[in-house]
Amino acid sequence: MALVQLPQVRMGHDEHIVPLTYHHLTRIQLKKENRDFVNVIPNYLDYVWDHAVEGMSWAGIGRGKVVSAFGIRPFWDGVAEMWLVPGEGIDRHAISVVRASKQLTDTAIENNHIKRLQICVNSNNDTAFRFAKALRFEVESIMRKYGPDGSDYYMMARF
Repeated sequence: MALVQLPQVRMGHDEHIVPLTYHHLTRIQLKKENRDFVNVIPNYLDYVWDHAVEGMSWAGIGRGKVVSAFGIRPFWDGVAEMWLVPGEGIDRHAISVVRASKQLTDTAIENNHIKRLQICVNSNNDTAFRFAKALRFEVESIMRKYGPDGSDYYMMARF
């Protein structure tokens, strides 16, 4: 995959999108909806880091705190998946994170000739669902008992 340059996005003076590092993951305070992953996925942060693609994974910083980690990873030619780990402060910085994510996503799709970008969203996670909808993902189906905890997920995609 081609490296995606960070966009020039109108953000608050204390908000930034930066390339993701492992250090960001160790500093993120997971939102309540995501804390259960730590209990059901052994070494959750390592799992996220192992699936992050260099040049295609970012951290949202707000007021000096990591408020999100997100990225795109390829499956095969023309198909990729987006992921998001929302932190406690994401709601206060949602507009800036979504603006930057839209630009990064659009650039990644164009530069990498992605014909399908998908995201799996826990049906109970309103933050992740709103994030996906804001990035123009549409619900394709409900995946029953898909989550590591047995929860239902939406399969969402954009073309």
